[in-house]
Amino acid sequence: MKFIKQIRRKKYQLQMVSLENDWSKMKDEELSIAAFGEEIPQVRDTEDERPMVITVSMDSENTQMPFGLVKTAPFLELFWRLTGADCDGEEEWIRLPDGYTYLISLAVHCE
Repeated sequence: MKFIKQIRRKKYQLQMVSLENDWSKMKDEELSIAAFGEEIPQVRDTEDERPMVITVSMDSENTQMPFGLVKTAPFLELFWRLTGADCDGEEEWIRLPDGYTYLISLAVHCE
């Protein structure tokens, strides 16, 4: 039984690697796992209810979110599907897995 689980895990990993080059073929749930990981991010530890703005550098491998690092490529695909935003300078509101709504600002390159 353990051997079968290992084979399934390997098959899933191979599928993920092959899809990694074309995020558009992934389902939203798969993109979410690829971007955020399998763990649900921790809720932001603050009483402050002001909106948070997150700038996403579209050419970066990872993006720092209030709850941790996110893989940028699958996040951008998911963000585009949910909001339609995909160009430098576009901003859209999105509710992230930590339960908070953020204003995401896209940028070609951030320092």
